[in-house]
Amino acid sequence: MEVAANHNLPWIMMGDFSEVLMGSEKFGGRHVNIRRALKFQDCLDACGMIDMGFSGAKYTWSNLRCITDLIQERHDRSFCNAAWRLLYPKANVKHLVRVNFDHCPILIELDKSIALNLPRPFRFQPIWLSHPNFPDVIKGAWSNTESLKDAITSFTTSAKVWNKEVFGNIFS
Repeated sequence: MEVAANHNLPWIMMGDFSEVLMGSEKFGGRHVNIRRALKFQDCLDACGMIDMGFSGAKYTWSNLRCITDLIQERHDRSFCNAAWRLLYPKANVKHLVRVNFDHCPILIELDKSIALNLPRPFRFQPIWLSHPNFPDVIKGAWSNTESLKDAITSFTTSAKVWNKEVFGNIFS
């Protein structure tokens, strides 16, 4: 708490706080320890911290057990003070997908408008091999090119157009 009292600079803190602030941030297991939750909230208040909220999964930690013993909680958070929020008013927090770990990674985007809008990567769909016209797509793409790079570009462009016309959204 001394940090907040010693300066008025913008600051942010994020990470695994291993604590919840209210009952709705927990699923399974014992009830929330109200005394600990209030101490956590008192500390945040004393430091002038604001919970930045989030989008994505409600719970960021899991004990990864079967449903009868499953416990999930919101441990991973981002807090900032008012000075930091004024500097980055469009900042938002995302809870990303948990992979091979008991915590969800968290991502802070300072400004959504400057996020990269890269084109979707080309993905070969194995189902294309089952269509009788697919060999023609390959032949057409590779017949009019002189370099490997041009052939690959031609194929990916042709395959995307062909997929849209013949299959549409293969996942639906």
